Amino acid sequence: MSAVASGGGAAPFYQPLSARDAWFLYAERPPTPLDIGTVYVFEGGSQVPGGRGALGVEETIKERIHLVPRYRQRIHRVPWNLAHPVWIDDPHFDLGAHIRREVLPPPGNGASLRRLVMRILARPLDMRRPLWEMTIVTGLRGGRVVIVNRAHHAMVDGVSSVDILALLLDPDPEGYTPEPPADGWKPRPEPSSWDLIRPVLWNFHPTEKGERTRLPALWRSRRLPWTGMLKLSGTIFRPSPDLFFNRKIGTQRTGRGLKVPLATFKALKDRFGCTVNDAVLAVVSEGLHRWFKGRGESVPEKVRVFCPVSVRSDDGRGRLGNQISGMVLELPTGDLTIEQRLRQINVTTGDLKRTRQAVAADKLAGLADWAPASLLVLAGRLMSNPQAGANINVTNIPGPQFPLYSGGAQLLEVWPFAPLYPSMGLGVAIVSYNGDAYFGLTADPGIVPDVEEFTARLEEAAVQCTELAASSPG
Repeated sequence: MSAVASGGGAAPFYQPLSARDAWFLYAERPPTPLDIGTVYVFEGGSQVPGGRGALGVEETIKERIHLVPRYRQRIHRVPWNLAHPVWIDDPHFDLGAHIRREVLPPPGNGASLRRLVMRILARPLDMRRPLWEMTIVTGLRGGRVVIVNRAHHAMVDGVSSVDILALLLDPDPEGYTPEPPADGWKPRPEPSSWDLIRPVLWNFHPTEKGERTRLPALWRSRRLPWTGMLKLSGTIFRPSPDLFFNRKIGTQRTGRGLKVPLATFKALKDRFGCTVNDAVLAVVSEGLHRWFKGRGESVPEKVRVFCPVSVRSDDGRGRLGNQISGMVLELPTGDLTIEQRLRQINVTTGDLKRTRQAVAADKLAGLADWAPASLLVLAGRLMSNPQAGANINVTNIPGPQFPLYSGGAQLLEVWPFAPLYPSMGLGVAIVSYNGDAYFGLTADPGIVPDVEEFTARLEEAAVQCTELAASSPG
């Protein structure tokens, strides 16, 4: 909200968070920071003579930050939680406070980089500042430059965050320099407590008896996917069998990565008439089966997985804020072949789509648009443990299938790391980029000390999927 006050002064500016965005603030705990972490690996030099390369990303941000106003805004709470928090301009914004630099000690190998990345991702973002930061890492063997990017889930849509990063990355080495704003940037005045409370007090509608009450917008909706909502609510609140990694988590993090050619999943898609996401889930399912078996654990027949999906329409691409929903599905992890797993997953995801469970989840999340924010604070604390009644979170993000650049330096690899939720000591995130699928695994080492072993089992499953896709149909 912004206006010019009488007398020529600028009116206070603020923009309320949506219910979905605010939910990530309510559900966050010190051991579970809910921000999205992505590790970008760039070549060391620039393909453009005199180019600044990835080391100059701070200059690139300085030139383009006016294109993403949210990057200079911070959270401001509404008194007594009468409404969701709002975004306001940060009057003390300092770009240097958001750009950090780290140098890896020799020999600059992958193990030391992983330790540094996990240490960065484990610490919560400073809520007194805009909820993002970047760490530029040098000293890596081969002269490559690594950028560890973090942005809070309340600030960006994890499934569509590529839209935002596209402002900082270029489709060609030359890049571009946008026109700076004519009058520069000045923070707008922040609202008073009365400015924030007044709209809440006035947001009422008279009833037939003359009473004033707040009407939930959802009740006025004419088309609701009730079948899907009933199925989803039954799925969320149905108790899930606890696995060894479904315990209270601590503050430490460890992680691993795995790169798989995207052609593997596309070949399975073409051969079995499934989706790329179905093929990815089949690899995760097979990897879990092999891992449980190798650990000597009792192998569950099914593992419940929460899969965030985008409900963002085409005309909503590039807008800030969360437009995500999710599906809770049961991955077959019993003693099956990869082909059997893939076919079962394809049937399951098809059923969920037909009953519109993902859309139903979006509608259920929409209930928060009219629920009192003070109750949502409490609900966030309750519902965040565990996340949607699932055992594990698996996030698959489709990315651009062409090379990107920063300062003329090519982006070589993209490694995503999803946040861990309470009672979920393991999470899997996948992003596709320029012909490859990058698996990022995050774990609490006190609960999952052998995440490297799980990564190896996923790699075996991916190899088997490659062989299956190349074999003759039986």
